[in-house]
Amino acid sequence: MAERDLIESIRVLAWVHSVAMEAECKPTKTALTVRFNELQMEYLAAERAAIAAIEEEKEDGKDEDEKDWPEIQFQRYLGGDVTPTDETLDRIELVLPTTKATFETGPKCDSGIAPLWIAMAAPVDAMRSVLNWYDDTLWRARIAGVPFEQLMFSVTDPFFSRHLFLEYFPKWGLDVNRNVLAYAINEGMTTISMERFTVLVALFRLSILSGVAYPMMDFVMTGLLHKAVYDLFDPWGIARHVKVYLEILRDRQRDAMAKGLEMLKKLNGGNDIRYQENDEPAA
Repeated sequence: MAERDLIESIRVLAWVHSVAMEAECKPTKTALTVRFNELQMEYLAAERAAIAAIEEEKEDGKDEDEKDWPEIQFQRYLGGDVTPTDETLDRIELVLPTTKATFETGPKCDSGIAPLWIAMAAPVDAMRSVLNWYDDTLWRARIAGVPFEQLMFSVTDPFFSRHLFLEYFPKWGLDVNRNVLAYAINEGMTTISMERFTVLVALFRLSILSGVAYPMMDFVMTGLLHKAVYDLFDPWGIARHVKVYLEILRDRQRDAMAKGLEMLKKLNGGNDIRYQENDEPAA
């Protein structure tokens, strides 16, 4: 599946699960259909005048409560393969507010709506706006040229000791079993919020695009792509999809860096160009 198709599936799945959450029902065809029809009837009874303003005129002789709205086929969206139309999004939004924002921007979080789709796949200018959404101080720090690793630490310090990071980062060798952040989350020693996960995804992508501090962001992101990603996104039906998408970005960057190092090694006469402990500066 192409990355764009995967992002689209993630948005659809998160949206249909948000409908179930807001409707307080299970994300199944029958539960969604029955519950939404009930809520729609209640909405139409309470807001008939508002609905009439955006719907076509009813035919003469039609009952006041009848609408030209076909039943929504929720089963089409439960696999993430069919994108809802704007009409469907708007119709459900009337009855269940905030669901459309989930499709367009990202999942709900404690502070509102997390711009996760922007962090994961938007162009770089839009992606930078995620830093401002998270904390304008972080945004200002980036504009001021604060080193990238300091931007990262400003996000990770509240839930993960910088001392542990600096101790274990040089030793992990891309082995998740040696990733102390993954271990801490798996053991319930720390947790991460939707807000922090979202901004760390944006920083992760920025590190890939800029080539700055990528190994450090690789360490952090790998630590989050196990228990944390399932804790956050299982309720939205997208945990596996988010994990796979970010692993694709990570593994592609790892491959690119490995090939770059190998090329530089060849240009250096076969000698490893990375720093060695016995390296000494030239006189």
